Amino acid sequence: MTEKPIGGGTASDHRIAVSLTFDFDAESVWLGALGVDTPSALSRGAYGANEGVPRILRLLDKYHLPATFFIPGDTADRHPEETKAIAAAGHEIGHHGYCHEPPPGLSLTEEREMIERGIDALERQVGVRPRGYRSPSWELSHNTYALLAEYGIEYDASQLAADRPYWVHDKGERTDIVEVPGAWELCDSSLFMFAFTPNYLTGLASPSRAQEIWCGDFDGMYAENSDACYVLTMHPQIIGRHHRMQLLERVIQHMLGHDGVWFAQMGDIADDFRQRATANVQP
Repeated sequence: MTEKPIGGGTASDHRIAVSLTFDFDAESVWLGALGVDTPSALSRGAYGANEGVPRILRLLDKYHLPATFFIPGDTADRHPEETKAIAAAGHEIGHHGYCHEPPPGLSLTEEREMIERGIDALERQVGVRPRGYRSPSWELSHNTYALLAEYGIEYDASQLAADRPYWVHDKGERTDIVEVPGAWELCDSSLFMFAFTPNYLTGLASPSRAQEIWCGDFDGMYAENSDACYVLTMHPQIIGRHHRMQLLERVIQHMLGHDGVWFAQMGDIADDFRQRATANVQP
């Protein structure tokens, strides 16, 4: 997606970078991370494909905004048409496991298989080899970064240590992987995810509560003017409800009302950081 967004920021001249990201988990989060296979639970995941993704794509198209979708291989295989629609709209597609398996519970062999199956599914369905990775459930194993490097992953979106990109360090050594960090406060599941089982999640917060948090964090980063990277993490089966889509549109409009806001895909933000870091070390 090359059209300049309405917000007016660019990679070379911006005050803050904003990345709208969507974890298109569908049924995989229930099967993998939560270990539930009942028809009712799986239907909640299907809602993200049937209703959430089309609404999200329409909203992004309305404002000419780029986004990054992290898609488990299982989702790409179950919902190829929706996955293809995301790619056809020009949005970036990142790796998000195969069946949303949290890496800390996997052996080295199992985690390797998960990464390979996720890559294979995205290549088969949309001809995309992902450059970026977001770990299922935002959890990493002690083997993850070595495996990501082995498979050519250029950036990660699973850590939460700063408001701007930084180099990933693994076992005391700096890697060549760029971290584009997120925050639980800027994630829809921490506010809206509801379930009775297997874990009770209260969820169901009002959109006004999320709007206060999300706009407040944006305003704070914007005021600091310190190359901040504002990452919203959302899920089609959660944000895709009508009242939450209205929330997202209000937040987008708020950000578009500021000068120097660069709406960018995660890969572009990682590239920008890498270029700046390289320029800073040159004599």
